[in-house]
Amino acid sequence: MKKLGHVVYQTHWDNEWYFTDRESQVQLVYHMRETIKMLEEGAVDHFLLDGQTAIVEDYLAVCPEDRGRLEALIKAQRLFIGPWHTQTETFAVSGEAMINNLRLGIEYANSLGGSSMVSYLPDSFGHPVDFPQIFNGVGITKFSFRRGMGDKHKLPTEFFWEGPGESRVITNVLIDGYGWSYDPFFSGKLLSKELASECKTNTMTPLKLIANKSPFDEFLLTMGNDQTPIRPDFKEKLAQYNDESDEYHFVETTFEKYFERLQAVCGDKLPVYYGEFLDTQYSRVHKSINSVRYDIKQLQDKIERLMTYNVQPLMAMADKLGLPWEQGLVDEIWRLLARAQTHSVCTNTDRTNARIFERLKMAHELAESTHVYLLRKLALSCDIQAGRSPLILVNTLPERSELVARYRVFTKQEEFSLWYEGEQVAYSVIAQERDYGGIWRKDESQHDPAKYHYLTEIEVAISLPALGYKVLEVDDSLGSCCRTLPSALSGTAIENACYKLEMKDGVLNLTDSRLNQTFTEILSFENDGDAGDNYDHCPPEQDWCIALGLEQADVQVVRHAQSEVMTLTGEWRVPHGLESRAKGCAEQVLPFVLELALKQDADLIELTLSVDNRSKNHRLRLLVNSQIASRFSRAGTPFFEVARDTQPAELADWREKGFVEEPTTTEPLLNHVSLIGDAHYASVFTQGCKEYQVVGADFDRLAITLFRSCGHFGLPDLPRRPGRASGLAEKIIATPDSQLLKPLTFHLALHMGERYQANQIRRRYVNFAKSNGYYHEQSLSRTGEFNISYFHTNPLDFKVPNQFSLGELMGTEAVFSTLLKNREGGYLLRLYNSEDSVIQVGELRSDIGMKVVSSANLLGRTTTENIVTLKSGQLNSYVIG
Repeated sequence: MKKLGHVVYQTHWDNEWYFTDRESQVQLVYHMRETIKMLEEGAVDHFLLDGQTAIVEDYLAVCPEDRGRLEALIKAQRLFIGPWHTQTETFAVSGEAMINNLRLGIEYANSLGGSSMVSYLPDSFGHPVDFPQIFNGVGITKFSFRRGMGDKHKLPTEFFWEGPGESRVITNVLIDGYGWSYDPFFSGKLLSKELASECKTNTMTPLKLIANKSPFDEFLLTMGNDQTPIRPDFKEKLAQYNDESDEYHFVETTFEKYFERLQAVCGDKLPVYYGEFLDTQYSRVHKSINSVRYDIKQLQDKIERLMTYNVQPLMAMADKLGLPWEQGLVDEIWRLLARAQTHSVCTNTDRTNARIFERLKMAHELAESTHVYLLRKLALSCDIQAGRSPLILVNTLPERSELVARYRVFTKQEEFSLWYEGEQVAYSVIAQERDYGGIWRKDESQHDPAKYHYLTEIEVAISLPALGYKVLEVDDSLGSCCRTLPSALSGTAIENACYKLEMKDGVLNLTDSRLNQTFTEILSFENDGDAGDNYDHCPPEQDWCIALGLEQADVQVVRHAQSEVMTLTGEWRVPHGLESRAKGCAEQVLPFVLELALKQDADLIELTLSVDNRSKNHRLRLLVNSQIASRFSRAGTPFFEVARDTQPAELADWREKGFVEEPTTTEPLLNHVSLIGDAHYASVFTQGCKEYQVVGADFDRLAITLFRSCGHFGLPDLPRRPGRASGLAEKIIATPDSQLLKPLTFHLALHMGERYQANQIRRRYVNFAKSNGYYHEQSLSRTGEFNISYFHTNPLDFKVPNQFSLGELMGTEAVFSTLLKNREGGYLLRLYNSEDSVIQVGELRSDIGMKVVSSANLLGRTTTENIVTLKSGQLNSYVIG
């Protein structure tokens, strides 16, 4: 009896890669013309446009006259688009960014006749544990992917993948890829015994491999490769192979029909898997891909955090006060971000990465300007005492915030006072400069003396209401009785109620007063070589790993009323390139400034490192000495956590077993990572650093990759990645921009504790991740801190209160994801549970009558289920109104 092969005709479409999006668009236009024509003529029954909608958007941008033809084919379920807007990156992208990518894709596809509800990710480099839950949250129950599964998973190519919150998707794995069959199929060689898989674990042909890996006597075969055109002889070739083959019978189908057949035959007999997919046996997942082009990933991360934790919650608060929600602005920012977060993970050529970087800059300008405009509009619309100016301070989290934060204010006088409800507010001066707000002249003596003012950075300890704001009044007609100045200290230590951080004999030591424990050399740095490419870090044959000391650094300690800061300034010496490294010559200077800050009573050590990179082909890592011998690390995922083995067994014999890539323990870092011991734990939070590894003889040090510099798109025959070059096998392309020869800044935080609680760790991360929301409305400088401040802006036609709170979430450990306007009415409050146990959702207390109305899915569609508890790892949206 012949095995039945279900053939899905498709194309995988990279919007940009070693080519730009505009170059790709030309191919797309002609490709789509042919696709529409052949579908209408019946040469092909069905065609899948890569599970995304961005390419349809690009096509209709220049061929709008074809919209009706596309709608007809989509409605007839002959042309399939969506549910993604772009083929997403999977491990360096936040959960909210993924949700919005899917939302935009589904909404756009539905506007054209209907979205495919099969998630298709044929080329993303592995898949996180959260995917089943994210997919279920938007109505998706079927998934097909290529990369990340290995024999260690002990799975056929079809199975149920279960995720947090009791989520589940029926899944197909394209075990030998999505595109291997295209050329053999149309050249008459599909049945050839000479075809070989890239993975050398077995000697089967790709066709035999996928047939044998299936859990039943039927299998899925995708037909189509990168940017491949539709062919008029498709049905003819199918008939030919059916005549020639004694083993297989092929039928044209769709993903939807295949999954229906799979469920009809196998039902619940399919095996079940829980976990992530990041294995390197059958397909390259490029485990060190996340550290390339740190500059781009840093900006991606910044936009995600700004939108998730600041812009959307603030816009929802403003909407409740009477300033309408602007969905178009929100969509445009997420759309630009989605187009910059595709599965290429910035492994592109310099021209393409420059286009991505520019797109991100536009998204950031939109997000930041939206944030500033909303703050300013509220500040303009409040009622304050004459002669004073409003300083609005915002808390966009659903719990009251007791914080120490810094703000910049403009005053006429050097000394000024801050007021709230008739009482002075204490502040510390961090820095102050005299500035000019008039018309600038070449000869500054011609400046108007009346236009000079002071720009002062201050630090304030303040309590802010949940999902709300306070307006302080700035008065520079009165000096402050609550003003303190910074004091320089002669020592080399800073401390607060939790920690003492001391520089001693060139080593940073940490004493934790709660643990009653000292960590010697808690922070250090190392530099090694990188002979890899944009896809993978690879140690050079003659490497030299350098421990970068701090003993020569200049140490300055400053104490403020609410914080203490230690600044180390110096120069490290590193090789200029691989040739110098091989010779053991460190001739290049790497200037650095390391700032360590302890806020009053805070249990975070905030770290900011600035370097000026002048060397090539190297990697800089921060080492955190946890003093915890670790078999597993615990890393944050979009909404949950995953344990990763620090000593996987496959490292010992991956070459002998024919893996396509070394299963290195370099791991993706999305938001935080921890090592957990019996007596204490150590956690690191990041803002843009996307890679870590557990190192040390006892696997007790967290190595956070700050950046790596390399110079090529893809290189062949790397020790960690044998065989063809990744990317473009037929050409070696230099990418000098990937060397990152420029100043770079990194912001991280370290936290220690006794008993690890996942939700508390995640809450600390959210507090660390959100931006400091404030705005000082004043008339001394039209340019202010932001370009948008130059424009005249009307206040609202009504007054807003000087203190406001949408509501406070009480009695819960749930973690805040975001708050946004719901199109079906009310607002969506998204919460999740990172713990392994069930927690209570708690209650929303509001002085303005806000309450939880119902639950909703991730698209805001209300459900009848009243969810008052969150299961382990569960994510849920609540409609409040």
